[in-house]
Amino acid sequence: MIELIPSQLIPTSKLFLNSGQLEGVPKNPRFIKDERYTKLLRSIQDDPEMLGARELLVYAYKDKFVVLGGNMRLRACKESGIKEIPCKVLPVMSPDKLRSIVIKDNVAFGSDDFDMLANDWDIVELIEWGMEIPSLGSLEDIEEEQDNTKSEKSTCPTCGQG
Repeated sequence: MIELIPSQLIPTSKLFLNSGQLEGVPKNPRFIKDERYTKLLRSIQDDPEMLGARELLVYAYKDKFVVLGGNMRLRACKESGIKEIPCKVLPVMSPDKLRSIVIKDNVAFGSDDFDMLANDWDIVELIEWGMEIPSLGSLEDIEEEQDNTKSEKSTCPTCGQG
């Protein structure tokens, strides 16, 4: 039987990044580059209600909590001035189990159907929302290409004037 873990609002002042403070659990192996972090920050600022749907996974440590799932979100929340974050406080478990949660929480098991994304979704929105689309380049490249396409459409093919 699956036991549900209730959500709790925990002050950001009581939440700490996983820096290896739990015995037997190495520090968080994930990192985020500047551009991706900026997108995460913007995503949280644009849609903070998403935090209630995707809580941080935390583990009690002394009188505080260590984040095992959501370290980058915690950084972005603190930078955004968010004072409380919805969390799931994991029950007491072995270091082996905690280590597996650290990794499994960040594994992307699925894949994206890029044909469907290209045909059914707005590519600029997808990139703005943080999705990485291989072979398309940066958002600036795509917007420039769209501007060039608009310019070409507004130019008369015969005389070259708009």
